[in-house]
Amino acid sequence: MSDVSKLLEPNNLILRTRMESVSKECDREKVRQDLIDSMEHYQGVGLSANQIGIAERAFILYEDINTRKVLTCFNPKIVETSKEEISINEGCLTYPGIWLMVKRPIAIKVEFEDEKGKKHKRTFDDLSSRIFQHEYDHMEGTDFTQKVSRLKIERAMKKLNKTVKKLQKSKWESFSLTSDFTDIVQYSHNLILK
Repeated sequence: MSDVSKLLEPNNLILRTRMESVSKECDREKVRQDLIDSMEHYQGVGLSANQIGIAERAFILYEDINTRKVLTCFNPKIVETSKEEISINEGCLTYPGIWLMVKRPIAIKVEFEDEKGKKHKRTFDDLSSRIFQHEYDHMEGTDFTQKVSRLKIERAMKKLNKTVKKLQKSKWESFSLTSDFTDIVQYSHNLILK
C-alpha cells in the first residue's frame, strides 16, 4: 500500500495540460497502486494520475461498481463514440460536492494499455462508459465543468453552499469544505441517491 496522494486544486496547471504518452521511466505498478489507494481513500469511482500530481497519461476506474473491479488504463484513447447520448449527473473528486448534468455518448470503443504494457481494445456502455469518458477528459486537459454552461455551474455552487450551511447549522457546527472533504463527498452522494 502506498501513501494517499493529495488531490490537486482545480486551478493547478497540470489539470489544464494534455497528458502525452506515458514516459518510459514511469513505474506503472506504483502509479496504479497510488491511484487505487487515493481513489479508495477519497471514495471515488475513477481517478486520473494528473489529479494527484502525477504527469502521466493514466487513470483508473471501477469497471464494475458493485464488485469494485479496478481497471487501469495507460495511454487511453477513445476510438469511436455512439451517436446516442444521455445526460446524467456527474461529480468529480477535484470539485467536491459539485454535481453537474453532463451529456455524453452512451457507448464508446477504446484502446489502452494495462500496468504491464499489454494493449487492450474494449467497448464500454452505461456507467463504465461515462466514467471512462470523464477520466479521459482529465487526460485531455479538460473536465466536466467545461461541458456545461456557466449558469449550471453557478447553480451547482449555490446548491453546495446551501448544503454546507445546513451542515453547519446541524450536527457539524465546525464544518468546512476543506477540512471535512470526505464528509461532504459522502453527504453529497447520499443526497443524490435519495
